[in-house]
Order: sequence, then C-alpha cells, then structure tokens
Amino acid sequence: MGTPMKTGPAMQGGEAGKGHQTANIPGVGSPITNEAYNVIAALHAKLEGLEAYRKFALDANPQLWKQFTESDVKCVTALCDELEKLIKDGKFRLREPGRANAPS
Repeated sequence: MGTPMKTGPAMQGGEAGKGHQTANIPGVGSPITNEAYNVIAALHAKLEGLEAYRKFALDANPQLWKQFTESDVKCVTALCDELEKLIKDGKFRLREPGRANAPS
C-alpha cells in the first residue's frame, strides 16, 4: 500500500507530495481550523454510518442496527456540541485561509 495521504487543512505545512516542499501561501488553503475540520470529518463519517445502519436494518436484525444507532447518535451529539463550542470560542475559522491563527 502507498503512503497515507493527509487531507484537509492539515496539509497547510506542505505535505502535498512526497519530497515536494511547499510553503504557506497567503489566501490559499482551508478557511477553517484543523480542529474544526477534524470534528466535521468525524461528524460526516458518523452520519454516513447512521444512514448505512438504517439501510442494513431493512435487510435483517433491526435490533442490532438500532443498538449501533443509539451508540453513534451519542457520538454525533458530542461532535455537534464540540462544533458549536469551536464556533462560540472563535476556533472555527482561520483569520486568513491557509494560515494558522496567531496565538492570542
């Protein structure tokens, strides 16, 4: 297998290609923080899983899929709470796309 590819704002430091050195270019990159991206990515994955459980429950053993759903809904709730906290605390958006916020 190949080397895992880093995605999202975390690429800001320049891991776009093996041996390829890049710099932060003002105005180029994600407008959200790495932390916000991670929460959104995890939330997206959980929501996709919930949709899969719904479909699987139609085929067989709905009680099993209901149990998994209840567990994942708790995760979704926690991720939504964390996303709301990031927004409230001003940790959602970067001041400039592609650039880390300066420490306060």
